[in-house]
Parts: sequence; C-alpha cells; structure tokens
Amino acid sequence: MRLAPAEIFVRSARDELQYVAMSTGERVSWFFTLLGAALVAAPFVSEDYQRKLGNGAFALMFVGAVVSLTAFIVVFLYRSRNRHRRDLVAGRDLLARWTYTAAEWHAFAPGETRRLAADKGLLLKIMGGIMLVAIVVMALIDRRVAVFLAGILVGTWLLCWAIVRVQIRRQSKLEQAPPPEVRISAHALLLGDQLHLWSGWGNRLERCDLDQNPPAQIAITYSTPGGRGRRPTQTVCVPIPTGREAEAAALVQRLAAPD
Repeated sequence: MRLAPAEIFVRSARDELQYVAMSTGERVSWFFTLLGAALVAAPFVSEDYQRKLGNGAFALMFVGAVVSLTAFIVVFLYRSRNRHRRDLVAGRDLLARWTYTAAEWHAFAPGETRRLAADKGLLLKIMGGIMLVAIVVMALIDRRVAVFLAGILVGTWLLCWAIVRVQIRRQSKLEQAPPPEVRISAHALLLGDQLHLWSGWGNRLERCDLDQNPPAQIAITYSTPGGRGRRPTQTVCVPIPTGREAEAAALVQRLAAPD
C-alpha cells in the first residue's frame, strides 16, 4: 500500500529536522580541509623533520594546499545541496511527489542497482588509471616525491572506493526496504535519501525522457563540470506509479522545456 497523507506529513516533518544539521559530506569536507592544512604545516614542525623530508617537503605542502583548498570549496557545495534537500523534504515548489506499492518498487529496484554498480565501477577504473600515470611520471622525476604522491593518491582512491561501496550497498538495501518516496522539483530530485541536483555549481539538466516499457519510468540525465571542457553525465531513473502516467508526461514536458 502507498503511504497515507498523515504518514507522509509525519515523515516529512521528521526528515526536515534531520537535514537542518550539518550533513555528513560537509563534516568530511571540513576534516579534509584541516588535514590538508596539517600537511602544509608539517614541514615546519621542526628543522630536523624538514631536513629529513628534503625535496619532499615542497611536495607535501603542495598536496596539502590542494587538498585543503579543494575540500574547503566542497564544504559550500554540500551546504548548497543540503539547502535543496531541505526544500524538497519541506515540499517547497514540488512538481511531483510519488509513493509506490511494494510490487511497483521491487519490479524496478534490482535493475537500478546493477546500473549504479557498473557506472561507479567504470569511474573507479578511470580514476585509478589516471592516478597510476601521475605516480609513474613523478617517479621518473623524483622518487621521494613520488612516494608521498602515491600515498596521497592511493588513500584518495581507497576513500572513493569506500564511498562507492556504501552507495551500492545503500541502493541494494533499497530493494528490500519499504518503497521510498520520490520528490521532484525543477532543480532536483530526492529518491528516498538520495539527492540528484541539476542546478547550480555548473550542474545542468541535459534531457528528460519518458520510457513506457515496463516498468514505466522517467530517465533524467544531468551533467556536472569536468576537466578540459568535458561534462560527465549521470542518469537517474524514477519509476512511474500506477495511475500517474499523465502526471509523468506533464513532468517530462516541464523539465524538457527550455527555461
């Protein structure tokens, strides 16, 4: 059965209170901001330590500065995301708000888990390849610096791998969990607790398609800023509840229309 209106109201109020506080992503970003600052300050702990680092001191400070500055910028990215999340949970400017029966959701969820695992796995392979090339090039220039760089990059890759594993496990658990609620606005989509944002910080909605093959669903594709002019895309699929086909068609028209 779908959620009753009273149950939806109680869940929304509870969720809105949950997202008033600092998000986990923001906390992690602050941690890396401080960690990077510590790496910058490390060579100045003592003259003996600075002499032991040798040429590696500059590499350590450079990596620390990059990590700290990047993480500090990401703090404000997560704050923006959390603001959009609160707006969706509060029901402000929604275009659609859907709930599902267990049968509707379980007919859709397994395919989405496989798609997520394949997409994230490919990204990890590409990232690992780029990092390996960077380490090899640095080793040809300065082996000591390469050791520090390898440590930072391997740690970063492992962190990304852990985040991906958590995302896949979360999506897998959704298959067995009660059907989530979906909230869609002109700028973002909240599927359970998963936020997809295509507004601000260079994000852009690329297309919105209606797929009527069972299970009927909406496919929203958006892009994010990438290096060298490239814009990596991500597609999120949302099943259409029975009886909401006309609403879904109007939603696709609204999102696909130019601003």
